[in-house]
Amino acid sequence: MAAPLVRNAFFMSTNRLAKTALIASSHAHKGLLQNAVAAQMRCCVCGINTGPAESEESSRDEQSPWTLMSAVCVVRRPLIMAEMSDVERRYKAHLEQLHLETSVLSDHELQLIEEKVKLQQRRSRGYDDDDEDGSLLLAADKEDQAADKFQEFQPADRLTEADMENDRSSQLRKLDVPLYLLVKQKLGDKAVWVMPQGSLQEGETLRQTAERILLTCCGTHLRTTFYGNAPCGFYKYKYPRTMRSENNVGAKVFFFKAELAGGDVECSSEGVEEFAWVTPEEMKEYLPQKYLDSVLPFATCL
Repeated sequence: MAAPLVRNAFFMSTNRLAKTALIASSHAHKGLLQNAVAAQMRCCVCGINTGPAESEESSRDEQSPWTLMSAVCVVRRPLIMAEMSDVERRYKAHLEQLHLETSVLSDHELQLIEEKVKLQQRRSRGYDDDDEDGSLLLAADKEDQAADKFQEFQPADRLTEADMENDRSSQLRKLDVPLYLLVKQKLGDKAVWVMPQGSLQEGETLRQTAERILLTCCGTHLRTTFYGNAPCGFYKYKYPRTMRSENNVGAKVFFFKAELAGGDVECSSEGVEEFAWVTPEEMKEYLPQKYLDSVLPFATCL
């Protein structure tokens, strides 16, 4: 009887150990799965593409019916201060009067007072002004010289020749407001007024495409400073039905903003026929309404 009892006890102990090992193995496998899922989620959050996801995403991009494009919003900043309104003029006069009443005397004003006191003292003693050294420059003499120079100064006109001739190809117009660059560019079978734009090429970022398009459309003499690597605006449009196909529906345009640093536009390749520097109000004469509604918010916000 003792041998069967020993064998049963041994088998029960073995089963318990195997069951414990199986549970531990199951928990470990579950932990590995959880770690793998967590790692996959971290990769997705950080923007790291895994093998299958990358292939799926690339296949989706290849099948996208939309053409990605970059465009550049080039702004010429105001060169002179705008005319003050009536409220601004009255406020300026108030500040000048307040400054006059609360400010201390300048060195020139103190010198005027000191010389006036000395002159009165000398005259009371019978001092002859003709005996004074002529090489000494008094504060009153400085004022006379400054007044003579001011009379010779002629400020430049606020209106330029380009304003008078309404030459919108010139940057030297509307000096007190910002101007934006528009080009008449051939898109498809006709030329339309847009901001300089072009298609994204393989291996380029959207910012690199914008820089290339500006160079090819406007020439090498135009110097600009881009504000950043991220687009500031977006516009989507469909091609005409005659040009549309299943794999080519339309274009998605990403706008980058750049500030004019110098130089001028020269009509180059990329089918650019004309260009114009226009104000936001003048844009209405060139751009379609939907395009204008997309452009104006980011064009005038900086």
